[in-house]
Amino acid sequence: MITPILYKILFYIFFGYFLTLLAYYTFLTIIGLGEEHRRWQQNIADDYPLVYFSSFTLPVSVIIPAHNEEEWIRDTVLSVINLNYPQFEIIIVDDGSTDRTLEILNETLDLKPVNVHYVKHFKDGHVYSILKGMKYPNVTVISHSPGLKKAGAMNAGLNMAKYRYICAIDADTLLEPDGLLKVMAQIEKDPDKVIGIGSYFGLINGFKIKDGRIIDYAFSYNPLIAYQNMEYIRSFFGNRIAWSTFNAMPNIAGGFGLWRKDVLYEMGGYSPDFTCEDLEVSFRAHDYIVKKKDKKYRILMLPYYIGWTEGPSDIASLVSQRDRWQRVVNETVWKYKHMLFNPKYKWMGLSTVPYYILYEVMGVFIETLSIAVVTVAWLMGILGIRVFIAYFLFMLLTQSLISAMSLFAFARDQKVFRVKYVIYLLFLSLVELFWYRWVISVAKLLGTMKSLAGYRGFDRYVRKKR
Repeated sequence: MITPILYKILFYIFFGYFLTLLAYYTFLTIIGLGEEHRRWQQNIADDYPLVYFSSFTLPVSVIIPAHNEEEWIRDTVLSVINLNYPQFEIIIVDDGSTDRTLEILNETLDLKPVNVHYVKHFKDGHVYSILKGMKYPNVTVISHSPGLKKAGAMNAGLNMAKYRYICAIDADTLLEPDGLLKVMAQIEKDPDKVIGIGSYFGLINGFKIKDGRIIDYAFSYNPLIAYQNMEYIRSFFGNRIAWSTFNAMPNIAGGFGLWRKDVLYEMGGYSPDFTCEDLEVSFRAHDYIVKKKDKKYRILMLPYYIGWTEGPSDIASLVSQRDRWQRVVNETVWKYKHMLFNPKYKWMGLSTVPYYILYEVMGVFIETLSIAVVTVAWLMGILGIRVFIAYFLFMLLTQSLISAMSLFAFARDQKVFRVKYVIYLLFLSLVELFWYRWVISVAKLLGTMKSLAGYRGFDRYVRKKR
C-alpha cells in the first residue's frame, strides 16, 4: 500500500519532470529563435537567381516512393516537375500499388518501358519494370514489389539515382517552386560538410490545388488538423532548429529531406528492419560521423517552408500514424542506446538522446502515471484541492507556453498564417490537455505495446477522397 509520504514524493518527482521539460523546451526555443532569425536574414541576403543560373549548381535526384497514392500522385509529381531548379531527375517508385497510381502516372507522363542497366547496391525487393516519361524525359518510374516497406522503395530509387544529392519526398507532398533551390543553396555553401539537410513542411489539408500548384493557402480549422499543424511547428521550431545549431538533429523527416548519396551508400542505404526509415537513418548518420572520426560533417534543419503534406483527417488514422511513429522511436532509441551520455556524440549523446528516452519513450508512461497518482492522492485527501488544480494548470500552461514560443518563432518570419489562425492555434493549445493530448497518448501506448510484441509493420492509413 502506498503511504501518504510516498504519494507526496511521487508528486514532487512528477512536478520536477514537467519543470525539467519546460526548462529544456524553453532553452531550445530561445536557441531556435536566434538560429531561425539568422537563417531568415540569410535567406533575404542569398542571391537565388545566381544559384539557379550558376554552372556549379549541384544536380539532385528526387525519389518519390508511392503505394496506393492515386489521390495525390499527379499533383505531387507535377509540383516537382515545376520546381525552379536547373538540373534534377525524378525517380518514382510504385511500390506494388493496387489502385490507379500507376495508371495516373502513365496518363501524366506517357510512360514507355526502357531497357536500362539496374544494379542492386541496396536491399530493395524485386523490380518488375523500369519506365521513362515521354513527356518529361527526366522522370523515371520503377514498378516495384512491396514487402520491404518504404525503405525498400527508397533503396530501389537509390539504385537508379545518378546525382550526388538525394532528395526524398512523400507521395502526398507538394513542394514550393523555390523549395529545393533554397535548401540546395545552403548545401552549395559547404557541400563537403553538409551530409543531410531538412526544412519545415506543414499540412496541406484545406488548401486549394491545381496541377501541382497551390492557389490558396486555406489552412484547415478542423481542430484535428490544426493541432497537427501546431505539433509540426513545435517540433521544427521548438527543438529541431536548435538541435541543428548544435549538430544534434535526430530526424531528417521522410516527408522532405536531402542526403549526400555517398554517405547513404557507405551506410548501406535505408534499413527495412525498422518500422519507418527516416528516424533510424538520421541516428545512423550521427553514428557514421563518429565512427568516421570526421568532425566536419553536419546535419542541418532549416526554417524555410519548402512543402506541404497531407495529415490524417480522422482520429483512427491519426492514431495509426502516431502508433507507427512511436514504434520507430522505440526501435531506434534501443538500437542506438550506446549514444546516451557518450561524449563522443557530443550534443547528440548529451542532449538529444536523453530527451528521446525521457520524453518520447518514457514520457507517455510518466504523464499517465502522474495524472493517476495525483488524482488518487486528491481523492484520498493527501493533496488539497488547490494543489490538485494547480498541478493540472501547470501541465496545461507548460504545454501552452511551449506552443506559444514555437508559434511566435514561426509566425515572426514565415508570414503564411493569418492573425485569426494564429489566435485559433493559441486557443487550441490551452485546451489540448483535455482531449488531443490523450489521443496521442493512446497512440503512443499502442505503439509501445506493439514494439514490445516485436511488431514492425508499416501500417498505412486509408486516405480520404479529395
